Amino acid sequence: MAATSPTPDAWRENVRLGMLTTAALIAPPVVVVTFVFRSGTRAWFDDLVLIAVAVLLPLCRFLRGSLVARSLLMLAIACSTCILLLGRIGLTAGLSVSLATFSVLGLICASRRIGLAIIAITATAYFGIGFLASRHLLTLTVADTDPYRLRNWIRMGATSSLLSLLLMTVIDFVIRHVEANARAVRIAYERLGQLHRQLEATKEEERRFLSRELHDELGQTLTALKLRLQLGQQGSELQAVHDPRMEPVALVDELLSRVRRISVDLRPPLLDEVGLVSALRVYLDGQAAVSGLEIALRADEPNHGAAVRLPPDTEIACFRVVQESITNALRHASARRVEVCFVHSGSRVALSIRDDGRGFDPAMLDEAAAHGHLGIVGMRERVRARGGRFKLTSTPGAGTAIDVELDAPPAAASG
Repeated sequence: MAATSPTPDAWRENVRLGMLTTAALIAPPVVVVTFVFRSGTRAWFDDLVLIAVAVLLPLCRFLRGSLVARSLLMLAIACSTCILLLGRIGLTAGLSVSLATFSVLGLICASRRIGLAIIAITATAYFGIGFLASRHLLTLTVADTDPYRLRNWIRMGATSSLLSLLLMTVIDFVIRHVEANARAVRIAYERLGQLHRQLEATKEEERRFLSRELHDELGQTLTALKLRLQLGQQGSELQAVHDPRMEPVALVDELLSRVRRISVDLRPPLLDEVGLVSALRVYLDGQAAVSGLEIALRADEPNHGAAVRLPPDTEIACFRVVQESITNALRHASARRVEVCFVHSGSRVALSIRDDGRGFDPAMLDEAAAHGHLGIVGMRERVRARGGRFKLTSTPGAGTAIDVELDAPPAAASG
C-alpha cells in the first residue's frame, strides 16, 4: 500500500472522467427517445446527425488522449448538435436547458474561458437563427414543439431529465471534492497543532538532554579533573593509588568525546563541512556499528570534478528523513537490512530508504498521529514544506519504502 500526495488538479480529472462516463451512458437513450417520439417529418440528415451523436459521445469516453481534449470534444459535439436542432425545430425548453448545461460543464471541466465561449456561441446561435426565421429564410418544424402532442412532452421530459442527470453528476463530483478538501484542511490543521506540540516537546526534551549531559556527565568529569589537579599540586599521598582513568589527559579525552557526541547529536558537523553524502556515510556507518543493522548506502552524484553542494535546507531535510527512517527501522520494524539510495541529477534530488522489516498498514498513520506518533508525518511535512514529493509504501510483513523527490539547484561547489 502506498501513501502519497494527490496532485492539485486531480479533482478536475475525476470530474472530466465522470462527465465522459455519464455522457456515454445517456447519449444513446436520448437519441432513442428523440427517434421514437419525434412529431415532425423525418429527414435523412437529422437521422444521420442523431446516429453520429449516439456513437461519438460514448467514443469520447474510450478514446486515448488527455481527458481535457476528450471533454472539449464531447462538449463541441453536443453543442453543435443542439444548435443544429435549434435551427430545425426552433425554440424549445429542452435545447435551452441543454446549452445552459454545456456552458456550466465547460466551466467546471475546462475553464471559465470555455464556459464563456459556449455562452457566446449559444447567444450568437439564438440571434442568428431568430433573424433567419423572422425573415422566413429558415423553415422550422413546428410539429416538434406543438404543446398539444403528448409525444413532445415525453421527448422533452426524458431529454431534460437525462441532461439534468449529467449536470447533477458533475456537480456532485465537485461538491464531494469540496467536502473532501474541507476534511483535508481540518485534518491538516489538527496535524499542524500536533506537530507544534511535538516541536515544543522536542525542544524541552533537547533542553533536558543538554542539562543532563552538562550536569551529570560533563559536570562530574570536570569535578574529577579539578580534584585530580588539586591532588597533583598538593603532592597528596592519595595519589599512591594509581587509576589511569583519573589521569588529567584521560579525563580531558573523555570530555572531548562527550562534547563531540553532543555536537553530532544536535547537528552533524560533516553536514556543513563536506556535504550530505559524507555525513550520511559517517552516520550510517556509526548506526550499523552500534546496532548491528546492515545498512547499505548508494550515492549517485553529478561528476563535475568538484562535489556539487546542495542548499543547506535541502541537505538537512534529506539527512533528517534518513535519520528518522533509520530510527523507525531500529525501534519498530525489527529490520535486518536497510538500503539508502541518494541520486542527485541536475536540479533534482531523489532519496529512497527501504528496509526488510515487519511493515505496517499506511492507513493507520492518521490514528498513530492522533496518539502523538508523528515521525512519519514530520518527515512528510518537512518534504512538502520544500515543495517536494513524499511517498511511503508499506505492507505488513513486507517492509517499508520511503521515496522523496526535491528540487535542488546547486548551492556551491566544494573541492
